[in-house]
Order: sequence, then structure tokens, then C-alpha cells
Amino acid sequence: MISVRNIYKNFGKKGEIKVLAGVSCEINKGEKVVIIGPSGSGKSTMLRCMNLLEEPTYGEVWLEGDLLTPADPYLHYNVIEASKTYQEMLIQRPQPTKEELICEIKKNDLLVKHEGKAYKQELKKVEQQYRIDINLARQKMGMVFQHFNLFNNLTVIQNLMLAPVQLKIMSKEEARQKAMGLLRRIGLEDKADMYPATLSGGQKQRIAIARALAMNPKVMLFDEPTSALDPEMVGEVLDLMKELASEGMTMVVVTHEMGFAREVADRVIFMSDGIIAEDAPPEEFFNNPKNPRLKQFLDKVL
Repeated sequence: MISVRNIYKNFGKKGEIKVLAGVSCEINKGEKVVIIGPSGSGKSTMLRCMNLLEEPTYGEVWLEGDLLTPADPYLHYNVIEASKTYQEMLIQRPQPTKEELICEIKKNDLLVKHEGKAYKQELKKVEQQYRIDINLARQKMGMVFQHFNLFNNLTVIQNLMLAPVQLKIMSKEEARQKAMGLLRRIGLEDKADMYPATLSGGQKQRIAIARALAMNPKVMLFDEPTSALDPEMVGEVLDLMKELASEGMTMVVVTHEMGFAREVADRVIFMSDGIIAEDAPPEEFFNNPKNPRLKQFLDKVL
């Protein structure tokens, strides 16, 4: 469903802050994937790259066979082969195989802007065939943030209705009915006309989840949804997430809640220093970790 292919993400004016260093993973339909790791490991950046809240420096993100990012020439052999760099290397060194030349170009980041007309045409073909508008893709991906990101100047029901109405997915009446149904589901129907500032943290986060569900997404992304909550409020949010998981929603969750990962996840990913250091089912992940850094991490948090 979601395909993350060789994602790099650098920050800073000259790209000197390297946060992701070649991350690849597949999220299948209906899977619940939990991402854990120490602070600064790149887990939230990876999640934000999935819906282009952060645009990768290199690499591609695909959703249901559609390309969300600009095409990365290093991931398409036909594009590399059409480049001046490849053609020049082929003339100068006829002995190496095609694979060896392409590997050298990728490894040394040799492609530059002026790679010729044929190169540009091949790259354009990839974009025309596969790339879609990110706003269309985001309609399929609900996002829940650490700090709720509700609009404080709008009531609860207005928060839920805003995106479906503005994007012309639903009429106002349809959006209102959908919103009230979601509020009933999470037990907050009586809060419909209240403003977010009057609610508890747990209530705000459940409403933020309902707001994402109002768009009828195919996948839900959660960025540390309980880390800003008081301990007594964490349970009500996790219970709602478990309910979504039991209904078959595709979910990618960045969290520090190890119990949730054990109980709900189909796979748990451990990130360290900008890479995926381990990816395994929860029983294997927690009971038989293979990566030394993961073993060290689990010893501290369990």
C-alpha cells in the first residue's frame, strides 16, 4: 500500500544535518506497523516523509502504485542509462557491466542537472506515468499529530467538517452527519459545539483522530499520539486506536508505548541513526532482538 524507497532526508542550508540515510520499507494493506527508537533516530521524519510534510532529499514514496514524490533518477535504470554520465562512462570503460556502471553512479552521486535531453525525457516519462498530486494522496492518508493540531477558533464539529467541505468531498449536511457519527463513536457527541481549549488532552486527541477519519482515509499515520498526554489520558486514546486496528485499518504508528506495540502491531520497526535497524513481528522483536542497539534500547525501556 505504502512503499518507501531509499529515502534520504537532510536538513540545513547545505544538507549538513543527515536525519534519514537510505530508508526502505513496505506497508501492506491492513497492516499495523509500529515504529520505535530513541529520540533523534529519524522515526517521525520518516512518517512525515510518507505524506510529504517533509519532502525527501532523495528517494521515493508510493501509495497504491502512485508516485507522491518527484521521481528519483537513481531509482530508475532507464533514466540513468539515458544520462550523459552513463554514456561517457560506457565509452571510457567498456569492460564493466551495466550493473557495475549504474552502481558506481549511484554510490558516488554522479548525476548532475545537465544530463541531456534523453535523460530529461525519460525522467519526465516516469513522472507522467506514475506521479499524482499530493493533495489527492493526502485524502487517502489520515494524520494524527503529537500536539493535536486542532483549530482553536473552530468548534469541535467545525474542525471535523472543515476538510471534507473545503475539498468538496461532501456537502455541509453530509459532513455534519459524518462528524456527528464519529463523535458518537468516540463518546464525545456532547462536545460538538465546544471549542478545543475547553477539552482535556485525551479528548482533543480523540477528536483529532475523528477529524482524520472524517476523510474516510485508507491509511492512518500516528506521530507519537500519546506523548503529550497525562498518563491517565493515554488509555482512552490507545483504546480508540486499538478499535481502529481491530476493524482492519492500515496504520503506521510512531510511539513509545511498548504495550501497544506488543498487542496491536503486525510488525515493529526499530530505527537508529537514520536507518531501519530491525523489522520483525512483535514476538520475535521483543523476545529475540538481533540488533545490538535494539537490545540496549529494550533493556532501558522494558
